[in-house]
Amino acid sequence: MTTSQTMTPLAATELSVSHGIIGRNRLSVGRIPGARTLGVTVVVPVGTAHEQPGEAGFAHLTEHLAHQSIRDQLGHLVEDRILAVGGLSNAQTYPFHTEFSFVIPAPARQDLVHWIDLARRRAASPPVTPVDLDREKAVIRQEVALRMSSSPVAGFPWIDALSALSSDYGLRHNGFSDLADLEAASVHGVEQFWDRTYRRRHHSVAVVGPWTPEDVMDAVGGATGTDDTENDAMVGVLDGPHDVQGSVATLIPMHATVQCVGGSSSISREATDAAAMVAVEWANLVQSRTHWQLGLFGPTMGPDRNILIGSGPSASGPVAPFPRELAGTDRRLLDQAVASALGGIDKTLSSAATFSAQLARDAMFGLDTLERRRNVELVSAPDIEAYLRRVAHSPVAALRSAVDRAGVPA
Repeated sequence: MTTSQTMTPLAATELSVSHGIIGRNRLSVGRIPGARTLGVTVVVPVGTAHEQPGEAGFAHLTEHLAHQSIRDQLGHLVEDRILAVGGLSNAQTYPFHTEFSFVIPAPARQDLVHWIDLARRRAASPPVTPVDLDREKAVIRQEVALRMSSSPVAGFPWIDALSALSSDYGLRHNGFSDLADLEAASVHGVEQFWDRTYRRRHHSVAVVGPWTPEDVMDAVGGATGTDDTENDAMVGVLDGPHDVQGSVATLIPMHATVQCVGGSSSISREATDAAAMVAVEWANLVQSRTHWQLGLFGPTMGPDRNILIGSGPSASGPVAPFPRELAGTDRRLLDQAVASALGGIDKTLSSAATFSAQLARDAMFGLDTLERRRNVELVSAPDIEAYLRRVAHSPVAALRSAVDRAGVPA
């Protein structure tokens, strides 16, 4: 077993994290002293970006099947086991990975292996039947219809942001709400997708609860081995920028700019990411017309964290450009930006469920959120100015929403 430990003060709480191996997969363990719940997350580096032509939506469909159909060694549905003890379960597909998470009341230490095993089963091949397939297709249709009918922006810009940076099919297509391939999906087709993606990739497991990392590592010590995998990064080729009209139809016209902002060669990746996080928080404080974000879903979600997106309604014209300088900025605004960036991280680390998901993503993509948090506290004006210079020299793609909602379910 190989372990490493880090500690950081988080308000009055001391968080501890260790990293090791379970089988041939990464295992991360976090402790929240006094926690009354156990959070377990499995991250598999398979998402919509791994879909090929004819497979749009297969990653999402496979996630549904694994979440609902996997059984334990006695034949009981894993989902039923979780619900039976008062737990909550969730699964989510992203472009570059899929997450399976659950949180339950903290069990006895000797039962940890059982619950970790149940979590890992969702990275195993689900028993796909025509009945399962038809049921999950219907659920996904309902999810898409709800998003289209209840949200003014219906997933803009995150669904189409990557298409502004790449002509690669995996990054360009809409694997979240394009239902044509999903409707035609067969049991054989889904099994082929699984064999090409899930079966060939290792996963990461993260466990968070009240126990010390050493206790958890000891409890699963018999399942340790050698990790011969490498960190998975963003797949596909970024050959943009491309000015595009997206596939998402919004109730009001929306515009966005998309940039891939490179890191700095002179400081660490976590320090670079920390400066970017604070800079984006600052930009949102000094600009009201445009909303800025790092990554498709936020700055801690994986390899897309270097993507800078600005979005807003187009009634007032294209979105405002990212601020280019700090001249005249009140120091209190920078302090506020640092506080906002820290608050976002702390919210993630405050519960067993979200903390475990963050640890599993970090392990999969070679990141360290606790180290980034320490760097956020140290961000200075020169750090932000360096990031602003990199933004200024990064090509900008323009993305606009579709406006025809004919046929969108009410």
